[in-house]
Amino acid sequence: MRFVIGGKNSGKSAFVKNKYGIADIPQADYDTVMTERAVKDFHLFIRKMMEDNRDIRSVTDKMLAENPDIIIISDEIGYGVVPMDKADREWRECVGRISCYIAENAEKVIRVICGIGNIIK
Repeated sequence: MRFVIGGKNSGKSAFVKNKYGIADIPQADYDTVMTERAVKDFHLFIRKMMEDNRDIRSVTDKMLAENPDIIIISDEIGYGVVPMDKADREWRECVGRISCYIAENAEKVIRVICGIGNIIK
C-alpha cells in the first residue's frame, strides 16, 4: 500500500495519475477502498465513518487486508488553526491518528508539495 499526503490542492491526484498511470481516481468510500487501485479524499471518508459510528481502525484493517496494493490519497489537515467546534477537532485528531497508522503500515509514504512527490518512507 502507498500513502500519498499533502495539503489541499497540492497536486496529489495529478501526481498519482502521472506516476502510476491511473486515469481516474474515485473518492474514498466503503466500496472503493476495497476494490479500486487508488482512492482520494481519505480524510473525508474518515469523517463519513465517524458520522456512521463505524470502527475506523477495523475498516482500515479490512481495507489493508483486502486491497493491499491500494494507493490512498489524503489531505493533511493537522496544520493551521485548531477548529473551535468540538466535532471538527475530534475529526482532525482522528485523521491524524489514522494517517499515522496507515503510514506505519504503508510500503511507501509520499508527501506532495506543489505537485512534486517527496518520499518520506
